[in-house]
Amino acid sequence: MDKVNFKLMSMAGQGGSVFGMSLIELMNRRNDLLVLSSDMSTPAGLDKFKAAYPDHFMNMGIAEQNMIGTAAGLAEEGYKPICVAQACFITMRSFEQVRQYCGYMQIPMVIIGIGSGVSLQYMGNTHYAIEDVALMRTIPGMEMVAPCDSYEAVKAFEYAVNSKHPVYIRLFGGTAIPAVFNEEVVFEYGKAIKMREGTDVQIVATGSMVGNAVKVAEELATEGISVEVLDMHTIKPLDADAIDFGKKLIVTVEEHNIINGLGSAVADVLSQHTSHPKLLKIGIKDCYLPVGSYKYLLQQGGLDVEDIKNEIINNLK
Repeated sequence: MDKVNFKLMSMAGQGGSVFGMSLIELMNRRNDLLVLSSDMSTPAGLDKFKAAYPDHFMNMGIAEQNMIGTAAGLAEEGYKPICVAQACFITMRSFEQVRQYCGYMQIPMVIIGIGSGVSLQYMGNTHYAIEDVALMRTIPGMEMVAPCDSYEAVKAFEYAVNSKHPVYIRLFGGTAIPAVFNEEVVFEYGKAIKMREGTDVQIVATGSMVGNAVKVAEELATEGISVEVLDMHTIKPLDADAIDFGKKLIVTVEEHNIINGLGSAVADVLSQHTSHPKLLKIGIKDCYLPVGSYKYLLQQGGLDVEDIKNEIINNLK
């Protein structure tokens, strides 16, 4: 975007910033963009775009598999399709289609999952997406980014629209997403952003957990523990060079199953070396959580600030 209004982005949420602001600006520069939605225009923040560019919007209904197939055909005709649905369904229900078209055929569509992790709250485990990173990681050639706030979501989207590869963008929450960035930073796909310097512990966080990781580092500093925080927005390809082997402890934090998510991606990097720091993976511990509010779900999953802090302290002893 030409001018960044961080307060407005925060209020609009990730979807509103991507579709209601950035996408409309992009349409002024190119005419090949088509948005396909799985009956998600309002929850995704697409209403403004749909009203402004009705010929560039298709509501495919609750038929995510068909949406991916249609997008593949449109891409072959020279369009840049952007597919939007709830994260759980666009990755799980459509996995075979995404694998075939994005993986095997390498069709460069943009796949956006909204409401990732447990952010859909009272809709329950049928709508939680705690396996989507694991699934998308296994698809050869698939790029994947999990932005930490609305500003980073826009940066990730602008990259994805111009990428020659298929990209999965993992969005979370609704409107009023807390801002992690209050000033412009250099966003480079595949390169982690260092949020805070530290000498004892390195926290590698992604998506919704970056803000919590910064708060944890601030609290640990008062107890004499120096913590570096990385915003690992790109999960695939992972920025292996950003992993610090000189730390006492490396911690990954993600709103996802601890199996085959960010923690496993970092473990893959560490396993290539004969000597490395201990790895603590913090995430949902391979279980389905009881239904409740977002705050309650994070507490149940051990993902609130206090639980993350205590786990780090216990593993440093």
